[in-house]
Amino acid sequence: MQIGFVSAESGQGRAKNVRNILLKNSVNIMLCAVCWWAVGYAFAYGKTAGGLLGVSHFFSDGETFDSKPWFFTWAFCLSAVTIASGCLAERTHLFVYPVYTAVVSIVVHPVVAHWVWAPDSWLNSRIGCPCRFLDFAGGAVVHIVGGLTGLIGAILCGPRMGRFEDGVNKEIPGHDVSSVSLGSLMLWFGWFGFNCGSTYIYMADGGPAASAAVSRVALNMTLCASAAGMTSLVVASLQTGTFDLAVCCNGLMAGLSASTANVGFITPWASCITGILAGLLYVGCSRLLVRLGIDDPLDSSAIHCGSGLLGVVVSGFLARPAYVRSMVGRSCGGLVYGTRGGIQLGMQMLGLAVSIAWTAFWSVVTFVTLKRFNLLRVDQQTELAGIDNMEHGGPAYPEFLQRVQSSRTGF
Repeated sequence: MQIGFVSAESGQGRAKNVRNILLKNSVNIMLCAVCWWAVGYAFAYGKTAGGLLGVSHFFSDGETFDSKPWFFTWAFCLSAVTIASGCLAERTHLFVYPVYTAVVSIVVHPVVAHWVWAPDSWLNSRIGCPCRFLDFAGGAVVHIVGGLTGLIGAILCGPRMGRFEDGVNKEIPGHDVSSVSLGSLMLWFGWFGFNCGSTYIYMADGGPAASAAVSRVALNMTLCASAAGMTSLVVASLQTGTFDLAVCCNGLMAGLSASTANVGFITPWASCITGILAGLLYVGCSRLLVRLGIDDPLDSSAIHCGSGLLGVVVSGFLARPAYVRSMVGRSCGGLVYGTRGGIQLGMQMLGLAVSIAWTAFWSVVTFVTLKRFNLLRVDQQTELAGIDNMEHGGPAYPEFLQRVQSSRTGF
């Protein structure tokens, strides 16, 4: 999945910033690992303190605690961190990335993960409530956390130079569409580990029931992603008259993001509905960002935050009671099935509200502080010349630059 993220982000960026994109993603991976090992894992999956956060397993030894392996959960935290980086590409200081990576890895993602997934958290052990908040593999914990963090950073950082001039939207195309396509397909492949692997967190005993659930999860995810990708491609082509590869890839990822929240709780037909809604929502959110003058180079916030929210809400309507019972042991379901559907939908909205509030608070604090000390955005000269040329010793494609210079001098 990280290879896919890096490939898609570098492809949608301009050639003059590729080194910067590759380096910041590498730094994010390494720093997130250290933060998750030292503190994040403990806050997320340690012994609960009043249902608010974990207080054990600091500086983890890597052993498995309550079916929550360190490596697998680190990949979830890392995905949230990487999602946010796409929103900030091509105009932010390299220093920004380790700062927000530390905040997300230590404070934001672990606390939300504890609230959502710890059986004895305040959200899941509310007295008198027969239902619990449903987030199968991170619709809120990963996608809303990452997408909302990036969105707030993009708003406070401002658009890239030339993106919006005199109220006119000017597209800034990436330099390599093949990298975008390959990155999206790699992400899709990695997502099977993300969602199918999560099944064994819920059904740790394995056996035929777990195998059947894994097969259903894989089918649901595939259908949701496919429906979303096709929907976004068709809708965007009706609006523009062209078939845009980037829109198709982003729609595909929107479907994957939406499936993350509910793929283990719903049926295949419900996954198709979710995918269609995710494709429509992605196109709508992308257009809304442009109308608001918000520059998200990869549409990461539209893909992940919007679709993550959709996936969580869908569980309140379409979660099948039998699947919910097998995964979390609660006799609840979506409104369509009538099994405490109103209570389940209420739990979904409560979980969304607290996840959004916690993420937004820390994101605003982090990015406002960086902006206050002029550490958020690179200067105008650096942005125009390319961050690679000013901060990383030269462009990622020096041979290409030499050919351009030669053609200009008449050789």
